[in-house]
Amino acid sequence: MGMVRAKRASASIELSFPNAGVAGAVYRSLKPEEAMPKETKCRTKITQRKNVLCLEIEADDTAALRAALNSFLRWASVARDMIERRD
Repeated sequence: MGMVRAKRASASIELSFPNAGVAGAVYRSLKPEEAMPKETKCRTKITQRKNVLCLEIEADDTAALRAALNSFLRWASVARDMIERRD
């Protein structure tokens, strides 16, 4: 009996912010995380449209997708909270 190969998984999420300035600040804080080494189990793309961030994640399996989603959503939340406390 051979090894079962996990299916690839992907997700697209849009995060809305109060304005383009907050979205831009969160975008700039997340953008460096997009450049993950090729050995990682996922690839990400982050774009900004006015006050909305678009996060696209492709992963080798659902566990890697879940881990990446949890990380990026947590980082976005922390960045937003820090910006709001500063203002």
